Amino acid sequence: MSDEGLLQLANQEKRIFITNDKDFGDPIFLQKKLSLGTVLFRVKGQKSEEKIKLMKKLLMGYRDKLLNHYVVITKLKIRIIPLGDKR
Repeated sequence: MSDEGLLQLANQEKRIFITNDKDFGDPIFLQKKLSLGTVLFRVKGQKSEEKIKLMKKLLMGYRDKLLNHYVVITKLKIRIIPLGDKR
C-alpha cells in the first residue's frame, strides 16, 4: 500500500499512525494531509523490545499528547509537535 493510502486508511479509521518511515512528515506537514496523530520511531535497528519500551514510556508520560500531534521518539528523547488546528 502507498504511503498516502496508509495515511488515508488511518484517517478513515480514526487511528493514530505509528511508523518507522521518516517520509511521513511530508504528507502531514507539507501537503497538509489530515492526521489524527502520528508517532515516528527514529530508532536504529528493528528490535521490537526496544520499541515496546519506548512506546510504554510515551504512553505513561505523554498520553494526552498523542491526538493532534506528531511525536518523534528516539532512544534519548521524545519530541512532540502540534499539528496546528484540531484535525
